[in-house]
Amino acid sequence: MAVTVVLVVAVGVTTYFSTGHRAARMADRIGVSIPADATRVGVDDPPFALQGNCSMLDFQVPQSSWQSYVSHYFDVDRLRELEEVPGFCGHSLINCHKGIYAGGFEATEEKSGIRRSLQVIPDCVDGQAQIVWGTTD
Repeated sequence: MAVTVVLVVAVGVTTYFSTGHRAARMADRIGVSIPADATRVGVDDPPFALQGNCSMLDFQVPQSSWQSYVSHYFDVDRLRELEEVPGFCGHSLINCHKGIYAGGFEATEEKSGIRRSLQVIPDCVDGQAQIVWGTTD
């Protein structure tokens, strides 16, 4: 009986801290979705911060679908070109094309009291676009 309880608790803790679970929680918190065809999902969403907070959710989608995904949140024709190497929370996003920055777009808005930013690198790697959502408090 005691072994079963410990196993259930360990599985529950592992699930709670899994990348997929944390990514889904952040996406829900900032009002976005993670597409079913997303790959290489990553999340940096600390549960608390002493001074300010910076969170990041990133994933890749097929290059042919990034505009459709982004259009749910922003007018694609009004995206600004990124003027510097993209990144959030001190993380650089130039992990495309062996570290060569290939250009991209960005947008920022406040929605439901949360300031969220989007960065897109359409031609990241292997026919994939990099989508990154970031928030700062």
